[in-house]
Amino acid sequence: MITRLLLLSLLCVAAFLPPHASAHSWYPKRCCNDHDCYPADAVRRLSDGTLVLSRGAILVRVPQSFPIETSPDGKPHFCVFDSGWGLEARCVFLPPEA
Repeated sequence: MITRLLLLSLLCVAAFLPPHASAHSWYPKRCCNDHDCYPADAVRRLSDGTLVLSRGAILVRVPQSFPIETSPDGKPHFCVFDSGWGLEARCVFLPPEA
């Protein structure tokens, strides 16, 4: 009975974790922790070369000169930090063909 209660409690907690709580194990520690790295829902390149990556309401603009890393899983990801002026990119991972 106690085992069932414990299992049910763990399932309830897992159901309310944010989707990024299960961050990919390959995210470098220098880039992020479980709370600031996201798979991108959308990636746009503006006419001036700026990349715009988003995950839901989280949006970050990345200048053309920003170092882009290759994504190990072939999907776009980004890590952000709050600079005090808003969210800024810490790391960006794109598929090789992007």
